Formats: sequence, C-alpha cells, structure tokens
Amino acid sequence: MNRRRVIALCLAACLAVSLGGIALASAQAYSLGWRECGDGLRCAELVVPVDWADPGGPKTSVHVAKLSATGRSAGPLIVNFGGPGTSTAMLRPSSDPDYPPELPVVLNELRSRFDVIAIDPRGMSEPNSGKKMSCAEPGASIHGLVLARTRQDWDAHAAKNAAHQKSCRKTAKSAWRGLTAWNVAHDIDALRAALGQEKLLYAGNSYGTVFAQAYLELFPRRVGRMYFDGTADHTRQKFEDRLRDYAMTQERHLIRFRDWCARRTDCALYGRDASKAWDELVARVRRTLLPASTGRTVSEGQLYAGGIQGMNPARWPQFATAIRKALDGNAAGFLTELAPEQGGSSVSQDFLCNDFMPKLPTYEEFQEIEARLREIAPRFGWLSGRYELGRCWGRSGGASWAPHPLSGKESMQDLPPVLFAIGELDNNTNYLGQRHVAEQIPSAHVLWHGDGHASWGGNSCLRRNVLAYFTTGALPAPGTRCPAERIQKVGK
Repeated sequence: MNRRRVIALCLAACLAVSLGGIALASAQAYSLGWRECGDGLRCAELVVPVDWADPGGPKTSVHVAKLSATGRSAGPLIVNFGGPGTSTAMLRPSSDPDYPPELPVVLNELRSRFDVIAIDPRGMSEPNSGKKMSCAEPGASIHGLVLARTRQDWDAHAAKNAAHQKSCRKTAKSAWRGLTAWNVAHDIDALRAALGQEKLLYAGNSYGTVFAQAYLELFPRRVGRMYFDGTADHTRQKFEDRLRDYAMTQERHLIRFRDWCARRTDCALYGRDASKAWDELVARVRRTLLPASTGRTVSEGQLYAGGIQGMNPARWPQFATAIRKALDGNAAGFLTELAPEQGGSSVSQDFLCNDFMPKLPTYEEFQEIEARLREIAPRFGWLSGRYELGRCWGRSGGASWAPHPLSGKESMQDLPPVLFAIGELDNNTNYLGQRHVAEQIPSAHVLWHGDGHASWGGNSCLRRNVLAYFTTGALPAPGTRCPAERIQKVGK
C-alpha cells in the first residue's frame, strides 16, 4: 500500500470519529461569507485544502450558492445536480436548451421547506464566480473511439485528450491534485459544518451520487437523509464489469426503443420492427457509405455515434426519423440532430477519469474486452465500451480515487434509511449499476420508476415521495413503483 493511501486511510479514520475530527473543526474554521449574487441567490466561497490527505497544505475554494426557503425553513438541504459540472448555476433561471425544464418545479417544492444549498465540485463553477477552470486545448470528442477505424485514429484521439489534460493541469496549478470525488466528499462535510448542520441532508443526481458514495464511506455517522437519483456506480472494481453493465443495458434499450415505437403512431417507424430497421441500416453501412443530402455520406462510425445519441429515450423520435430517412436514401439525420458531440474545454472529463479510470487498459487489452462485449451485446450494446473508454483514452497521471466496493460496512449498519430512485429506462447511469450500489447499503430503500435518467423533476410521483422523505423521513410503501411520466410525453 503506497504512502499516500496510508495517510488517506488514517485521515479518513480520524474524520469518522467524533466532533473533534479535522473536518468538523467547526463552523468558524470553515466559514461562509454570503453575498448577493443575482437571481435571488446568495453566494459564498468555501476555502478548503487542495488535498484532504494533506490538510495543512495548499488551499483552494469551491463555489456555493443558496436559495433561501420561501416559508419557514427546516434547515439547509445540500444538492449537487451532477455532471461533474456546475450545480450552482442550476439554481438560476436559464434559456439554455440543456437546462432541465422541470428543475424549477423541484426547486420550488424544496424551497417551501428548506434552504437549498448547491455546491460545485472543484474547478466546475458558473463563469461569474471566477472559480471555473477553462482549459486552453479542447478534449477529444466523447464519440471519438466510436468513430475510430484504425490504430492511428486511436492514437490521434489519445493525443488530443493528452493535450487537453496538459492544458488543464497548467490552468489548475496546485489545485490539480485535488480533483477527485473523495476530496469533494470532504468539501461537502466542511460545508455541512459551516452551515451548523449536525446531520447531512443531501440530494445527489448523477455524478452527485459519486460524491455521496464517498461521503457514506467517510462519514456514515453524519448522514441524516440522503437521496440518490440516477446513481453512477463507483463500486465496480473491474473496468470490464462496469462496461458489461452498460453493454447489457444498451442492448436491452434497443428492444425498449422497438417496443416504444410499436405503441406510438407518431413514431417514424410505426408498423415495422424498429430494432430490425436498425440492423438493416448497420448491414448497409458495412457494405458502403450511406448517402446523405447535399452529396455527403455517413460512415459506419458516424452511424454508431448517432445511434448512441439516439438511444437516449428523450431522443427516440429523432432516432426513429433518422433511421427511416436513411433507409429511404438520406442519412443526413446522423450528421445533424444526432451528430457526434465535440470535445469541451472544462476539467470535467479529467475529474471523471481520476475517479473512474485512473488506470486504463492497453489498446490490445481493450480489443479483447470488446470481443467479449460483442458476445453479450452484439447488436448495439458493445459500443458502450468505446464510448466509455473514449472519455479517458490518452489521459494519465493526476489524482485518483479508483472504483472499489463500498467499504466501512460495519459503520454503515447504523445508517438511517437512504433513498434511491432508479429508472427502468436509465441508460446514462445504467440501472444495473445503480442496483449494484444500493445492494451494498444496508438501509437502502429503492424506489423504481418507469422513466429514464434524472427524472426527479419530470415525475410527480418521484417528487412527492422525495419531498416526504426529506421533510418527515417517510419512505415509500414497500413495492411502490412510480409509473412513467416523462417518456409518455416524448414525441408530443
């Protein structure tokens, strides 16, 4: 065991005991100077160690924002909406097309009982905070390895990610070595202490659940109520096991897409087997490039990249239309509505790679992994391997908090109930991985629902149950399942 890991474990043990621990150094040690910052928000900077394994070392700060309760406040409820990215900006009204349209409904319900406090991970903050780290070089497209045909393509993808990482490291300076969920969990506990909160009330969506998993390990005795929505599984120690969960989920999603289309007269493939239509299109592109409008063509990689975009339930209507038009001779939809995403300039992918892929397989090792993924998910799901690996291929070094089964189970025996919402249509943070995390928490209570990723705001049954849990501690009755609401609206 390396020296840094020993130090980290010793520190975690010290922090997990009583109010005398370092992270509980008191609200005076981790104070918040609130100021007005527009849109009815108050903002503050929380000064914390760059690396909590070295609490006396360099300091950094994280951005925090508060929406005060509209009624009598029952205290602070800390939230992180995932990404990893800015959560404080999510408390502001926005015309951004990526802004969840149902989020204001959630915030208004929570504010009726709580002061809602959003915390940003290190380096990911709203631009006007001055804490956002922007990297000079853009990263490779997350779809880059899906598009790759040759070893040279793989090498080019790696070089682009390496250049991006190098520029991020230059921007972050000493803060670079603190970019892990393990450190963010400590930040959350420092925020809890600064707010004068004895027990943490926390709602995490998507990547916000990675921070929550770290918090459960480090500070189980400080958990009050904790809600996981769209959980990203950080407990699969083997990379291939995590890829298998994604591959099987995506393979099943092809069938769920087919079944959805069969029920919808407004689906462009209504009246035919939508999954077989996809198979036919794949067979065609393997023979020759697909024609598109204005003389363009679509390659196999571009078709696959568009398929990954389109397999999100919210995009099923566009996916069906793109397939039908491509079969009719115009595959332009895979170059427009379903075009591959370009690489970004934030440190978010480096953060994710530090947490999930600090050690990457070699090119040759991954070819063997992909062959096994093709065996279990030959029609579509095998693509998940390239998609997930593409986030980190070419990055190396930096901080790390590698995936591992949840530890500290003895101290977790006394945890209060922890509420999980798992969507049967969630292929973003796949539902197999979400269930795997919940199974490791003795007090976990799972509320299944019929929608996809991050559906808290768009499903009234979820909102009702989550609000009851936070306000009174009441859990859904055993066997409760929230019916789909968001997916029913798709295509309308």
